[in-house]
Amino acid sequence: MQHATSSRDTKAEIHRAAVELFSTQGYDKTSLREIAEQVGITKASLYYHYSSKQQLLRAIVGTFLDDIFQVLRLPETLPWSPETEREVLGAYVDVIIAHRATGPTLLRDIAAVLAAFGDDLDELIAQSRRFQLWLAGPDPTAADRLRAAAAVEAVGAAMSTELDLQAGDAEIRAVLLDAATAVLARRGTPVVE
Repeated sequence: MQHATSSRDTKAEIHRAAVELFSTQGYDKTSLREIAEQVGITKASLYYHYSSKQQLLRAIVGTFLDDIFQVLRLPETLPWSPETEREVLGAYVDVIIAHRATGPTLLRDIAAVLAAFGDDLDELIAQSRRFQLWLAGPDPTAADRLRAAAAVEAVGAAMSTELDLQAGDAEIRAVLLDAATAVLARRGTPVVE
């Protein structure tokens, strides 16, 4: 049983080191040897956990995808209301915050991510569109749909930057949730030309 705990800790350290190196150097310029050295293990030990750099990337990004898919599917089981909208947006913000270290890696090396997750990303885009349509509310106008897309993107954009926010998760959550709901608050208001 001791070995399982040690293994989980090592995997978490490998993930942290990989995310840091992928974010700063890029996926292509980071070697498994560098990741192993940063963790303080041998390259052979790293291969025990991950047989390739792409498998490691899939593990890191896959956790994010699993969590985000779970949230994006919530509207399939929930009727829209202002209360459920805020709950669902809160769950979305929570996933983005939990995986914010992965954001720069996703954006910096989109080609590597696409190669590792091509089919999953197509489903993510489709699910995200359905999520945004639900956020737009019942009988949405074009402006409502645009506001819903903007609310989702505002959360993602805020967390994909490499800002040293000097704020705790609770404060970040409150600000992002307020920003997203503020974008949606003008629902039903037509776009002025």
